[in-house]
Order: sequence, then structure tokens, then C-alpha cells
Amino acid sequence: MPLETALLSIREFVPEDARDIFRLSTEEGYRTWLPSQVYRDESQARSVLEFLISKYSDPGNPRLGPYVLAIEHRMDRTLIGHVGFSPFDDDVEIGFAIGERYQGRGLATEAVVAASQWALETFALERILGIASAVNIASKRTLIRARFAHEKDCLMPFQGTEQAVTMYALDRDRSSSQGRVGSTS
Repeated sequence: MPLETALLSIREFVPEDARDIFRLSTEEGYRTWLPSQVYRDESQARSVLEFLISKYSDPGNPRLGPYVLAIEHRMDRTLIGHVGFSPFDDDVEIGFAIGERYQGRGLATEAVVAASQWALETFALERILGIASAVNIASKRTLIRARFAHEKDCLMPFQGTEQAVTMYALDRDRSSSQGRVGSTS
């Protein structure tokens, strides 16, 4: 860490990111797709961030607890989102979000590709799941562009409600066959 791509720096969060995390959580996309990551104020965002930072070392493994990273735009050093991994049954799931001002530029795909390759190697994962609301077309397209393969559509608890989701998976072989797309390290 940090993981550098053509346009992004993916790094561990620091406490000073709380203001930007709070700002991002107020955007419409977060309220719509990630209601569990909408914070009432900067203090709550700081508390959540402190918890996430503590997980880098305890347990320090996305099979056992969350491992969430900041996405920073390299040109202006702005924190523009997050990409993270967390346990899901016997697998690890990826989650991601990019601020509205930076959407539509392929940055989410660039972050998902780089972070997935890093996590597969670093944690010796066989595969990573991607789960998106069935109606979240942008997230589904990001996962497909990042070479995640459709696994199934199902109904499950997701972001606090029972909803239809689409599940994707990226296995080690598929990831390694795509090379280091967008990565400069």
C-alpha cells in the first residue's frame, strides 16, 4: 500500500479522511445504494472510520473482518470513494463506491480491478464475490467490466432490506488472465 493505478491511489484510510467520508455519505448515490454507509454527522463518520482502520491489523484479513480502503484521485489528491473486502459466508465480497463528481469515467472499474488483484494475491483468495442490487445497473456494469462473471440472481438481505440482487464472482484464474489493467505498480 498504497496501490497506484493510472489515475488512482488506493490506500488505507487515516482518521483525517472522516470529513471526506461524511461528505461522500451525503450524496444521492450513497443514500440510494449504500444506506448503511450514510452518516448523521462527521463524528459518526469518524467513529466508523476508526473501527475500519482498526481492522487493518485485527484481524487484518477480509475472510474474518472488513478490510476497506480509500480511493484517492491521483491528479488532485481528492478522496473520491472506497473499495473494500469483507466476509460473506465462506467467501470474500467486494464493495465499492465512487463520488458522483467522478462517476462515468471508468474509475470504479479501475479501482475494482486493481484492488481485486491485490486482494487475491495478498490474502491468497481463490475468488471474490461482487453483489449488487438487481436494479443498480452502474454497479453491475462495473463488476462485468472488471471481469467478474455472473453467478446468480437471488433474493437476500442486502443493505438493510430483503431485495433482489445479482451475484458475480472473480476467480484467481480470471483475474490473472486480465493482467494488470490500469495498474502502474
